[in-house]
Amino acid sequence: MSLQATYQDKPADALALVSAAQDQARAAIGATPRVRAMLAMREAFAHATFGDRTATHIAISEAHSQYGRITAGDPDPAWVTYFDEPKLIVDTGIAHGRLGEAAIAEPLIADALAREESANQRGRAFHAFWLGRTQLQRGKVDQACHTAIEALVPAAAVSSERVTGHLHEFYEQLAPYREVPAAVAFEARLRAVLPPQGQRTPSSIRT
Repeated sequence: MSLQATYQDKPADALALVSAAQDQARAAIGATPRVRAMLAMREAFAHATFGDRTATHIAISEAHSQYGRITAGDPDPAWVTYFDEPKLIVDTGIAHGRLGEAAIAEPLIADALAREESANQRGRAFHAFWLGRTQLQRGKVDQACHTAIEALVPAAAVSSERVTGHLHEFYEQLAPYREVPAAVAFEARLRAVLPPQGQRTPSSIRT
């Protein structure tokens, strides 16, 4: 729920939710380092949405510190097993990207995306969007558009309303470059592959 609040631009709600979850984890006997690392990263997202650089960096550091304590025998609950090293890396990059620290974010997201399971199409689409966004922040318009085009096929395959919204958001960020051939190519592919923003499919409603 904290992550959903972050994506809905409700950082105060996100921070309150993740703080409550962290309090429960600290009070719980047997809360694993992986759980604590995941919660710290969600806290970083909320702080980054606020634009609080110091708090974001502290939360990122805590996430990595907790992740470093993970052992093979930890009794992780099933719902947190997705939070592996590539996920830690890509989330670190996204947190930096939310702060506008694109030079830090880009190589982290690119590294994690290269290690992403090909079957995880939703993750690949979402993370490719973030890679394209950081590349655009750095003025790499052609490269950013190429990356975003690569996100379109997996995005269409999973029909995620959130991912579709992010890719339409990327299109809006291309406004200053609308006549650049790479941006024209992205717009054409976007219109061909994904439904207009706000058009919901049964699978997107469940996402």
